[in-house]
Amino acid sequence: MSRMMFILRFVNGEPEALDSEVVRGVLGPYVVAADEDFGDVLIRTADGYEAEVDFNGVCIAVGRFPPGQFFDIVAELVDRLRAAVILTDCPPIVREEADRAHLPGDAEDAVVVEITGSAIEDFVSGSRPVLGAAGDEH
Repeated sequence: MSRMMFILRFVNGEPEALDSEVVRGVLGPYVVAADEDFGDVLIRTADGYEAEVDFNGVCIAVGRFPPGQFFDIVAELVDRLRAAVILTDCPPIVREEADRAHLPGDAEDAVVVEITGSAIEDFVSGSRPVLGAAGDEH
């Protein structure tokens, strides 16, 4: 099974629509190919990595995500959309402690991670400084 990454914005436990103009604006400079409705997009970062990105209006999904500058794009999307990162093999990543309350179900395992490409990549790769509830690094 491959790793999957999902970028979603939750309000009161429910996924909310993502601002498609923000998604297009952030991904636009990196698009190599896209379908008519911008649902399936192939992006290429300046460091030469490619990723297939699926966007359905509520969720951005990426399978087989690359290292490097790709995570800068993820950080910008998360920050501008006020979203969370959900991974198939890691706890959810939230921008700040207050975001935890909006996640569905039991969000006790969610972690606050600084929203920069390198911090998200470090967390996802397992070499992570994370911010606790009080903002302390663990």
